Amino acid sequence: MDWTNILTEALIPLIGLLLTLALGALFNWLLKAAGGIKQTQLRESLTAALNQAQTVALDAVTHTQQILVDELKARSEDGVLTKEEAAEAMAAAMTYFKGHISPWALSVLQAAYGPIDEWLRGLLEAKLGALKWGQEAYAITVPPSSEAEV
Repeated sequence: MDWTNILTEALIPLIGLLLTLALGALFNWLLKAAGGIKQTQLRESLTAALNQAQTVALDAVTHTQQILVDELKARSEDGVLTKEEAAEAMAAAMTYFKGHISPWALSVLQAAYGPIDEWLRGLLEAKLGALKWGQEAYAITVPPSSEAEV
């Protein structure tokens, strides 16, 4: 037996094994890198959809307040909505939201949260609370300080 034959017979399988391991490591690294890119894209998509939802929810609450709630309050004796009227206003705000958010953002939200009606109801309630709080805060008058009276 010749050393050349021995080295050739031993080195070829060893080189094949090393190439297989290197290709496997490269493939695993590419999969991990692709997964990171996919996670980044998913995170950015969800963030964009949530930002759009925030804007459309505020629009929905404001629109419902101006078009429906003010009219219902004016017709009532005490200026307070009944439970049925409040439910009607919420349904109107939800309809507005679903009609004005982009289909892409709606599909991203549904993929992230499943059926979004309960989530949306909470978002609209939060926006309504912020709108009411803002109006009430604007109406607050601060009494003048004693120094200002002098």
